[in-house]
Amino acid sequence: MKRNDQKLTDIMMGEALLDLLHGGGAVSATGLIKKLQALAASEKDDERRQACKRAIIEVRNSLATTRQSRALEMRDGENRPHLFTRDGPSNESNKH
Repeated sequence: MKRNDQKLTDIMMGEALLDLLHGGGAVSATGLIKKLQALAASEKDDERRQACKRAIIEVRNSLATTRQSRALEMRDGENRPHLFTRDGPSNESNKH
C-alpha cells in the first residue's frame, strides 16, 4: 500500500473514532466498523471511500488476530474439543 493511501486510511479511521467519542456511546471495534461503513456509504470522494474500506479491513484483521491469541481449547472426558474465549459467544445464535 502506498504511503498516501495508508495516511488517508488512518485519517478516515481517526474521523470515525472521533465521531464515536463525540457521540457519547461506547467505543468498540464493532462500533468503529459500523461508523466506517456509514462514512463509506455517504462519502462522495472515491479515494476516501476506498480508505474507509481499507480501515474496515484493518479493524477486522486486528479483531481476528486478537481473538486467535485469546482463545483456549480444552478437551472434555470424551476428547471433544471446546473453544473458550474471553469474548463469549460471537452472536446470539451460538448460545445453547
